[in-house]
Amino acid sequence: MPPLASIDIGSNTLRLLVGMIEGQKIVRMRCEMVITRLAAGIGETGLLNADNMEKSVSVLKVFSDIISAYGISHIRAVGTSALREAKNSEEFLQRVLSETGINIEVISGEEEAELTAQGVMFDMPEADSSLIVDIGGGSAEWIFCRNSSPAAMGTIPTGVVKFFDKHIKSDPPSKSDIASLKKESDTVLSGLKTKIGHLINSSTVFIGTAGTVTTLAAIDLGLETYDHEKIHKHNLTLQRLHEMSERLLELPLSERKKIIGLEPERSDLIIPGILFTINIMELFGFDNILVSDDGLLEGSLIKLSERV
Repeated sequence: MPPLASIDIGSNTLRLLVGMIEGQKIVRMRCEMVITRLAAGIGETGLLNADNMEKSVSVLKVFSDIISAYGISHIRAVGTSALREAKNSEEFLQRVLSETGINIEVISGEEEAELTAQGVMFDMPEADSSLIVDIGGGSAEWIFCRNSSPAAMGTIPTGVVKFFDKHIKSDPPSKSDIASLKKESDTVLSGLKTKIGHLINSSTVFIGTAGTVTTLAAIDLGLETYDHEKIHKHNLTLQRLHEMSERLLELPLSERKKIIGLEPERSDLIIPGILFTINIMELFGFDNILVSDDGLLEGSLIKLSERV
């Protein structure tokens, strides 16, 4: 099979994967990730920020050149929360198509959850039940699996960019910032617990995917350079997350940027990210989180491979 390309136009990050599916393995030929924060300010304005659109188009031009260099003819580019919600997303989509040749497909939260599950479960060990949560910039997708197959899924219309924009006003975050964030987090998660709480038991495996949890794994491992093999399937305990949270919350942004494993561009969003992760674990009674470095991007590639 020739190489394929998948692109994830996320609310915080743009990602590219060039690769092939060989049996039960994804062969990664090229991976790129750039934070452009496309959803910044969307909660207040309902619009994509002009500067961040500009930056995103520039990144997608680079992605297009990489795809061309590999001679790839089959591409799937998916847009998520920011492009679902912004009143000017059509303007962005048209601009990307005319300037890069990339046709972005804006997918629903449910389809995002479905593709995420496909990517995550592709090489995860079998489990009687598991809960996958993808904590994104503008939304969080959840998938409850029985015997590694999705049994229920959905989307929560908030994520780390929205949490940050709405609640984090001080540096380092104040107690009132944290309390305000936790209040909204409790509210959105209580709805999820009502929906699926009865399905979760002591043997349910909690799997986290996307930038927040992979970054927490990189910090825990002390990785100076991002390493998919080390991050994928890394295990983090709730106790360890509490320890990391205490350290992150007491440091100003300038100091957080120096932490090994934490990308400087993500050093503000890691605050709502870790707090939301801890909140999910405490609410559902999880002591551990299994980190998946596979998700939407890989699910899109797998789905694309089934069509060609």
